[in-house]
Amino acid sequence: MERLIEGYRRFRALGWQERRQRFEELAERGQRPQTLVIGCVDSRVDPGMILDAGPGELLVLRNVANLVPPYAPDGAHHATSAALEFAVRVMRVRDVLVIGHGMCGGIAALMNGAPAVATDFLVPWINIAAQARARVLACDDGGD
Repeated sequence: MERLIEGYRRFRALGWQERRQRFEELAERGQRPQTLVIGCVDSRVDPGMILDAGPGELLVLRNVANLVPPYAPDGAHHATSAALEFAVRVMRVRDVLVIGHGMCGGIAALMNGAPAVATDFLVPWINIAAQARARVLACDDGGD
């Protein structure tokens, strides 16, 4: 944790100063991103870095395996759906970009089964893609 705290201090001393004008503009005028990026929570995949985007350019939604659940407006908690609704209906983003990546643990859990210690939330979540899994497994190339 100390390393992260030190990183924040460096940001405040250097990064903040370099981009201070941009941060102040965003604070005063608000954000107007044109793109929502749906990406995986995987720590190796940083959408802002991959797309070389600066503050205020992207709305970023990250979840396990970068999945989008079916439309289901009920009383349950739907963080991904709420973020998508906010981006499209409120922020009026022009584009929605879904970024997948190799060696995804969420997709591995979908294809091979989730670890026994992660079945309360992970299994129902990745089952959103059960139809896609079935289609992949039905491919003549063995699903590669």
